[in-house]
Amino acid sequence: MKNAHLQYIKFKNYRPYYGEQILHFRDRKKEPSSVYKKNIILIGGLNGHGKTSLINAIFICFYGRRKFKAKEYEELLRNAVNKKHLAEGGNEGAVELAFTDHTGSYAIEVVFEHRDLKETRRIYQLNEDMQKVREIATTEQAFYEFIDQRIPMDVSQFFIFDAEKIRDLVGEQDSTETIRAIQKVVSLELYNQLLKDLDHISRELARDLKKQVKDSDIEAILDRADEISDKLDKYKDEETKIDEQLTVLTDQVRQLERERRQLIAQSSATKQELSRWIGEYEEKVNQYRAFLKKFKEKELYQLILLPAIRQLKQNIKKEREYLDAKYKEKMQFAPYEQFIEKLLEVSVFPPLLKNQKNQLKAKGKDIWAQLNNIQRTLLKEDVKVIHDLSNKDYHFLLQYPEAKAQNIRTVLEEMKKAEDMLKKYRAQFDEAPDAVDTTELDEQIKEFHQQLGELRQKKKDVFSIVRKLRDEHTKLQREITEKQKLKDELGPVEKKIQLLNKLRSATQEFIDQVTLLKAKQLKLQVETIMEQMFRKSEFGEVKFHPEKFTLTIYNKEGQEVDLMSRSEGEKQLIALAMIWALTKVSGSQIPFVIDTPLARLDSIHRSNLVQHYFTKLSDQVIILSTDTEITSDFYSELAPFIEKSYILNFDEEEQYTKIEEGYFFEKVKNPWLV
Repeated sequence: MKNAHLQYIKFKNYRPYYGEQILHFRDRKKEPSSVYKKNIILIGGLNGHGKTSLINAIFICFYGRRKFKAKEYEELLRNAVNKKHLAEGGNEGAVELAFTDHTGSYAIEVVFEHRDLKETRRIYQLNEDMQKVREIATTEQAFYEFIDQRIPMDVSQFFIFDAEKIRDLVGEQDSTETIRAIQKVVSLELYNQLLKDLDHISRELARDLKKQVKDSDIEAILDRADEISDKLDKYKDEETKIDEQLTVLTDQVRQLERERRQLIAQSSATKQELSRWIGEYEEKVNQYRAFLKKFKEKELYQLILLPAIRQLKQNIKKEREYLDAKYKEKMQFAPYEQFIEKLLEVSVFPPLLKNQKNQLKAKGKDIWAQLNNIQRTLLKEDVKVIHDLSNKDYHFLLQYPEAKAQNIRTVLEEMKKAEDMLKKYRAQFDEAPDAVDTTELDEQIKEFHQQLGELRQKKKDVFSIVRKLRDEHTKLQREITEKQKLKDELGPVEKKIQLLNKLRSATQEFIDQVTLLKAKQLKLQVETIMEQMFRKSEFGEVKFHPEKFTLTIYNKEGQEVDLMSRSEGEKQLIALAMIWALTKVSGSQIPFVIDTPLARLDSIHRSNLVQHYFTKLSDQVIILSTDTEITSDFYSELAPFIEKSYILNFDEEEQYTKIEEGYFFEKVKNPWLV
């Protein structure tokens, strides 16, 4: 869905949404702003108020039952219609999702029938005012092809996701499905399909040529080419089976790891876990203390002196302006001063008194100013000059850098929270049980990982054989072409084979170069994005392998970083960095829908995400958040970029969710909100 936007989603008695309610993703009345790119749609809601239902509605509209497991989708259908509507005798609920891309505007409507547990799907073309023009008649298969041309289902995980769950991408990046999805996002799968199509055409033409040519040498080469083609088909089938086995094994490993996590979560905190948590919070407290120490040593005194420095700058600037004005006036009246002094030295009878001379001098000055058009407004007030400064000293003081005010309160609050958690975990340590026994599950997971490793190695071996066979096939085709050149005239089939071989060779070279280019672009983008998002500087080089299409990160000492051992928050940030890098390299502007993006992150990483990620990720970023994630501080940072904001508010008395415009906090009246 390149250069696309979601327009609105409409609920009609769907799950917690009673009656007809609509949530607009675009402000169609707003005038374009040249200052801020308003790309954020902020949707707030407490847990259980309808955020998950909203995301599932988007998945249902785009992908239907394909996105869910059979039992999971049956459960969705069973609970699709609003309970209050059912209690009133109703039977149907519906969701309607509208979007725009480079081909036009469309609305997908899905109607659910509760009694028959079935759905009806329709798609409409919309006009510029988002009104339905006509229904587009389509089969189920044609509809899914229509959607997959825009956001293929297997890449939707990169654009519509729960930000806490997306951290699993770090551990699953080498899975067959993930690699295939990444290659699809950056268009590599399309190029590989072209290569397969060229191979297929080459085989068909070779068979046609074999029927026409009777030369024994060429026939022998063609026989060998056919033999290689058969082997290629055999190994491609084997590769497909390996992919299927990899998919099954990967699902089993995920299930076991999920069971292991649940087992650990159900048990109380163990000494090992508490020890790790204590270590993490000790590190946090030490970081905060180091920050405050550095602030005290280098910046605190500057903040204390800031009012005095500003007052000094104002005073010396005012004194300099006064002295400049006084000097300018003195220069303007210099001829008059010479004249009046000479005049008052002349003897007159009776002689003038001193006060008469002063009056005469003052009155004469006024007349002189009037005759010579001298403006006497330069000296507005008398200023007491107490600083005797050279030009160098004056400019040094005027340009003396001022300390920037910092919000230390946030750091102190975070440090207090970390100290409280550290105290809490230390108190629990002595009474904590030993670690829960997951030996059996660990052994099973280890065994499956070993099988996965063997299958991946087998796939690598098969890939190597296929590559050699293809190279030999190309070589044989070249030999055929060379032999045919000895004939007086090339027939139409021979010419096609000759051109096809050139095209295939060029395509293979193009794919190799593009693969290296995409991997290099991904490496550079991930490095840049991680540098913006992480507060730590422990990461060194980033590599994106062109063959495996997986990410490896090294520390400053050149050692590989075990990504799975990082904290949940760090894994989430690494996954988000990979997603943004993929978006940049693909060149697509696809709308993002992100649920609970800040739950696992501390305040500094939250601020980095708000400042450097959401506002730049795409032309449309829909954020679903609780009131504890996008706090008032983060809301004020996002405010210039917010196009629309809503609250999903569950009415306890009415027992359904109401969509209300606005957010948890009152809007601050800033220029960008006027």
